[in-house]
Amino acid sequence: MITTPILFIGPVRAGKSTIARLIAFQLNIPHVSLDELRWGFYREIGYDEKLAKQIRLQGGFLAVMYYRQLFDVFSVERVLSDHPEAVIDFGAGVGSYENIQ
Repeated sequence: MITTPILFIGPVRAGKSTIARLIAFQLNIPHVSLDELRWGFYREIGYDEKLAKQIRLQGGFLAVMYYRQLFDVFSVERVLSDHPEAVIDFGAGVGSYENIQ
């Protein structure tokens, strides 16, 4: 039995979810995809879909990605605390950021 999660982080279509599912199956532990949970976590702390659409229309893709960054840390913290003994793929939506405390 594992005592900490096994994490997969990487670019789009690198095979994170596929490998995570296979390892989880082999270890007989849960597989969790942050992509499937992220939006619920975002909404818990005030993510506003209408505001995100407005930001995207006015500032483009990069602007809405900056808005989403405000919610990413919470979603990562939640998935790690809710699933301490799982194989977790973070999806390509979670990246590295500067100045995260």
